[in-house]
Amino acid sequence: MKHNTIKTLSALTGAAALLTGCAQQPAPAVQPEPAAAVEASSPTVELAGEITFRETETYAKVANVQGVFAYSQNVLTPADEVFNLFGTAATAMCAKPGFAFNEVDCENYYVNLRGSIKKSQTISLAQLQENGSVTRTMACSCATSSVVANAKVTGARVADLIELAELEEGVNTITFRGDEGYGIPMPLDYVLEKDAMLVWQIGDQKLPASQGAPLQVWMPDTVAKYFTRRVMEIELTAEAEAPAVQSADDAQRAKISIVNRMADETFAVGDQITFEGYADDCGSAIAAVEFSLDGGETWTACATADATSEKWVYWSFGYTAEAAGVYKLDVRARTAEGRVSPLASSVVFTVA
Repeated sequence: MKHNTIKTLSALTGAAALLTGCAQQPAPAVQPEPAAAVEASSPTVELAGEITFRETETYAKVANVQGVFAYSQNVLTPADEVFNLFGTAATAMCAKPGFAFNEVDCENYYVNLRGSIKKSQTISLAQLQENGSVTRTMACSCATSSVVANAKVTGARVADLIELAELEEGVNTITFRGDEGYGIPMPLDYVLEKDAMLVWQIGDQKLPASQGAPLQVWMPDTVAKYFTRRVMEIELTAEAEAPAVQSADDAQRAKISIVNRMADETFAVGDQITFEGYADDCGSAIAAVEFSLDGGETWTACATADATSEKWVYWSFGYTAEAAGVYKLDVRARTAEGRVSPLASSVVFTVA
């Protein structure tokens, strides 16, 4: 059966992708001889004191792969998927371990501002929503796993709340606390620079209990452990030294993923096969997405000009095979600081 274009993850929504970066035309007519191949051995297995190698897989090999590249930062993770990723499944990793998913009375919900301030404030959720809400798109990324989401969030700017408090001299630390006292101190300057928000809605859905309804902290370029759920107190203090901010683990920088699953697909020579995926660094803008069809011997870099660090990069790459074979596409990301994905993401596909 012939396939002209393959796309997956249709549940994602967003603006049309922007053409940019690497070659916009199909691969050149001249391809390496079919005999050229790259070999990949599966892990070894030890049985009864002997080492046995599994069968070696051989892939067709194309140097300096060319294709049609596009990217957008406006493709969104569906709200339900965000709730799933950073709700129940991620409780042990981000923004309040051991969180109990209890419903709250949103109509009588208040946030208290306290600490080294001249005017203590108690603000209701209704007041926050009535006094001007802000909607932005930003990524939420886990520090210790590959989980990442890109969401449109609605809430109130933390900076607007702090203005009401009138800070005392030397205040340099802010702590968002949940209903059970959970909170991690952060530098006040950092929170203001990142324009943090107290969020009550993702997409067109209110936060559910599993996500920390009714208020959750969101900040660009910041790992999800700081996204405190069910915020009920904002404490502002003057410390001898402002706390440091934890960044993502090195193994989780320049995250890259391919969303296509092609195990049961076979394509025809001449088909354009479209791969899709996303890249995110949580701290640095993605400068390029790079592709290899020869086991990493050569990489084709496709620039993501003007990409910002606040959102993920959702990319697509259309490749037209001119010879039959089994191929393995490797993809990696490169940040504006020059950091490269510690591990490439890969997908195997067959052309008949």
